[in-house]
Amino acid sequence: MSLISLFDVSYQAGTKSLFSQLSVSIEAGDRIGLVGHNGSGKSTLLALMAGDLEPDDGRVQVQRGLVIGRVEQFLPSELNPIPLHDAVIDVLPAARQLTEGYRVENLLTELGFNESQWALPMASLSGGQKNLALFARAVLLEPELLLLDEPGNHMDSTAMWHLKRYLQKPDVPGFIMISHDRDLLDSVTQRTLWLRDERTYSFNDSYTVAKTRLAEQDEAAEKARKAEEQQIDKLQRSAKRLAHWGNVYDNEDLARKAKTMEKRIDRLESEKTFVTTGTGLSLNIDAELLKARQLFILENERVTAPDGTELFHVEELLFRPGDRIALLGVNGAGKSSAIRCMIETHQRPSDQQTTTRFNPNVRIGYFDQELERFESDQSIQDWVREQTSAGDDDIRQSLIHWGFPYLDHSRSVRILSGGEKARLLLMTFQLDQPNLLIMDEPTNHIDLQGKEELEANLMQPGLSLLFTSHDRRFIERVATRFWWIHRGQLIEVHDLGQYDDVFGSHDHVGSSQKGTGSDAPRHTTPDSQMDDPDRLLERIIELEQKLADDQARKPKFQKPERQKQWQEELARLMARLEVSGG
Repeated sequence: MSLISLFDVSYQAGTKSLFSQLSVSIEAGDRIGLVGHNGSGKSTLLALMAGDLEPDDGRVQVQRGLVIGRVEQFLPSELNPIPLHDAVIDVLPAARQLTEGYRVENLLTELGFNESQWALPMASLSGGQKNLALFARAVLLEPELLLLDEPGNHMDSTAMWHLKRYLQKPDVPGFIMISHDRDLLDSVTQRTLWLRDERTYSFNDSYTVAKTRLAEQDEAAEKARKAEEQQIDKLQRSAKRLAHWGNVYDNEDLARKAKTMEKRIDRLESEKTFVTTGTGLSLNIDAELLKARQLFILENERVTAPDGTELFHVEELLFRPGDRIALLGVNGAGKSSAIRCMIETHQRPSDQQTTTRFNPNVRIGYFDQELERFESDQSIQDWVREQTSAGDDDIRQSLIHWGFPYLDHSRSVRILSGGEKARLLLMTFQLDQPNLLIMDEPTNHIDLQGKEELEANLMQPGLSLLFTSHDRRFIERVATRFWWIHRGQLIEVHDLGQYDDVFGSHDHVGSSQKGTGSDAPRHTTPDSQMDDPDRLLERIIELEQKLADDQARKPKFQKPERQKQWQEELARLMARLEVSGG
C-alpha cells in the first residue's frame, strides 16, 4: 500500500485553480524532488498530503498510523528565543525528553553543529543553520516520510554538505522535497514530480535527467499538436466545401457528409494533444553602458555589523560597467552588511561619499533576500505603482505577462508566496530599467525554470550586476568576477581554480594574486594536518566538488588518475571524520 495517495484531487486558491483531477502516489522509500513554477502549488500539495488542507474535490488517502515529519520553510517565531538544543528536543513528548537527549546531541553533531552552539538562541543562528535545526526537529520524530519545503534555502556550502550527506544515507526515511537547488536535487533524489499545468509529470530520474525528458515530451507534444491542427484545418475546409455543394446542388448526401465531418472535427478538437503554457518569467534590463571607467569604487573601506563590530576591510576594488560580480563568503562573513553599506552610500549626495564612491549616473535595482518591502497591506497593483514610475496601463500589462491574472491585482502583497514576491520585484526592474543590479540571494524563492531563465537574462552583454548566492551552478554561469570575504578582508579571486577553493579549502587563497588554476596538480593534504575537524571538513568538501566537476566533463577531458587520487584521499579523510565524529 502507498504511504500517501491522491485520487483526482482538485484545489483552488482564491481565483486560481492549482490542481485539476491530480492523481499521485508516494511509496515507502521514495526520494522525490517536487519541482514546478512559483505559484504552481508545490507547498499546497505538501499541505494536502499532511492533512493541513482538504481538497475541493477528489480524495487524499494516508496509510493508517503513518508518522510524517514536516520541515517548514520558515522558523516559527516562538522558537526564536529558545536555545538550539531545547528547540529541537521540544518536538518530543516531555517523558521522552528526559531519556533521549543523547539523540539530539548525536543528530546536531551529525548536522555540523558543535557543542558550543547548542545553547545559542535560534534567532542568533544563520538562515542555513535554522533550516538544519528545523530538519533535525522533523528527523527526531523518527518519521516514515519526510515532507521538506525548501530545506536548503539560505545554506552556505558547509551546511548544504551536511544536509546532502544526511539525505544520502541508506537508512534515511523516504521523503518528498521541494527545492530550487539543482545540485541538491541531483545529489539526493531518485524520482521527480514536476507540477505544471494543474497536473503532475512523474519521472523515475533526478532533476537534470527529468528536465531533459520533460523537454522531449514537450517537443513531441508540440509536433503532434501541429499535425493535429493541420488535419483539423484540412477537414474544416473540406466540410465547408461539402456543405456549400450540398446547399448549391440541393444534395442531401453531400450535406450529410459535411455534418459527419464536422462531428469528426469536434471529436479531434476535444482530443488534441495538450501543450504546456510554460512560465511568464522574463527579465530584460536595458544594458546601458555608462560613459565612465567605473560604476563604483571601494577604497580603504571598513564594513561593520549593525552593532559596530568590524566584519572586513577593503583596500581597493573597482566595479566596471558590464561586470557581473559574485560576492562570496560563508554565512555571517558580512555579505548582506556589505550590500547594506553600498545601498546606504549610494543614497548619499556624491560630495558625502568617501571610502565608497558611486558614479552619479548609477541607478540601482535592489533585490533583498528577505523581501522586506512586501510587509504591506497594499494591493499588488498599488504596490507596483509605488515602486516604479510606470503608468497604470504598463503595470497591468506587465503583471499579466509575469503571471498575475487581472482578478488577482487587488490581492494584498503580504499574502503572496516567496516566489510570487520575487517575481514581482523582478518585474519592477523590467519597468524601471536600472543600470546596476544588486541582488542578495535572488534565486532563493525562484523556481528551477525561472532560475534558468533568470541566468540567461542576467548574462546579456553590458548588464552590470553584483550578487550573492549559495547556488554554485548559478554563480558559475552568471559571474565574470569573484569578490571573496576571507579572514577579515574583501579580496578578488581571479580564476576558477581559486574560485573552487572558495567552496573547499580556503587555505590556498591568501591574496588577490592569480592562482594556478583548477587543473594544476595539487598534492594531497597530509593526514597529520587534518586534526582540526573544520579543516578536515573543508578538505572533504573540496575533494567532493573536484570529483563532481571532473566527472561532469566529457570523458575525453576527464583525468582518471587525478580522480583516483582524490577518491583515495577522500576515503581516508571520511574515515578520520567518522572517528572524530564518534
